[in-house]
Amino acid sequence: MHRPRSAVRRHRRHRSHRRGVAAACAVACTAVLLATACSTPETTGGGGSGKDDPSSEPPTGLALLYRGYEGGDPEQDQALVFLDPETGEEKDAFMLPEGAVDPMAPNLPVWAQFSEDWNYFVSAPPEAQTVQIAQLVENEEGELVYESAASLETPPAEVWTDPVIQGNRLWFASRAAEGQAASFQVMSVPMDDPTATPEQEGTVPFDENGNPEEWTVSPEGELHVREQAPVQSATGPAGETLTVRKSGDTVMNATLMSGGTQWQHIRGAPVWGGGTVIVTPEGSQPAATPSGDASTPGAHLLTLDESGTAFEDTPLLVGEGTLQQYMPNENRDAALLQTDEAWYRLEFEEDGAPASEAEENFESPKDASMNGHPLAVRLT
Repeated sequence: MHRPRSAVRRHRRHRSHRRGVAAACAVACTAVLLATACSTPETTGGGGSGKDDPSSEPPTGLALLYRGYEGGDPEQDQALVFLDPETGEEKDAFMLPEGAVDPMAPNLPVWAQFSEDWNYFVSAPPEAQTVQIAQLVENEEGELVYESAASLETPPAEVWTDPVIQGNRLWFASRAAEGQAASFQVMSVPMDDPTATPEQEGTVPFDENGNPEEWTVSPEGELHVREQAPVQSATGPAGETLTVRKSGDTVMNATLMSGGTQWQHIRGAPVWGGGTVIVTPEGSQPAATPSGDASTPGAHLLTLDESGTAFEDTPLLVGEGTLQQYMPNENRDAALLQTDEAWYRLEFEEDGAPASEAEENFESPKDASMNGHPLAVRLT
């Protein structure tokens, strides 16, 4: 059930914090185009979250990106919403620019499109063919919202897409605007000077179907192209075969063959870190499966040993439906896992092993996107 817009608390901050946002914005506005949206009002009245004691602390909880927030249009009503990770109750909501995220696109890495401090959101709207930067500012109603602040200047013969923020740099793909191309370039610019000449980070090929090969940025800030990374194999206790591709010591993606079934990492999901990865049945994303179906195998949590030739295998959510997405917390000592019907919490020991079975926390929220549910951004 969608709650009325007035029932959702929107995050407000002390004037000192808003001045901090304005100062940060002023720095960005000296370096980007279309910077008129970067101004931050100094008024304190009107609108807002309704909190009696506004906090200057950043919002916390399970952050989800809705496409079709509160039953609205999936293209126009998009929002970053923070939920209580224990109950699923909405805590804060920040509206995004209209049409910022394609409502028909599955498995988007939206967790990489927000800056660590939440002040910036980068996107490539389907019709824009360029990278857009939005700034968290206070609107005329006294609510903090993301408003368009800049559009990177794209050369006439190119299309810029797939932006992600990694540390202090903005990464994006540069493709030919017309005609056929066998590959495209991944570029990056400093977040504090996005109009600087982009640096070329690497080349990504297209597959046999004309689709871009999977790429992402590693936790160490290196370009990782799935098909260009070396392959490492390991064997499980029952003869299962695990194939992984790493960036440094971090497993970036994996394929598990077990009992005649192929399992894959979730495309677009955040990297767990170290030698740990979660895999689901191949082809299970983004289609939903009924909760409680005992024939649904759930997911596997896999952890390589120090030698990299063997691994521990922990089944997850067996009989509860296919894992749609997950989000570990910052310390990797707990994670939230979502099936089509519910979000579950899983605790971990110091060695990374699950401390107990995953416990259901709350029903999965729905939106009007093709996925049918909002996309996981971060757990803080």
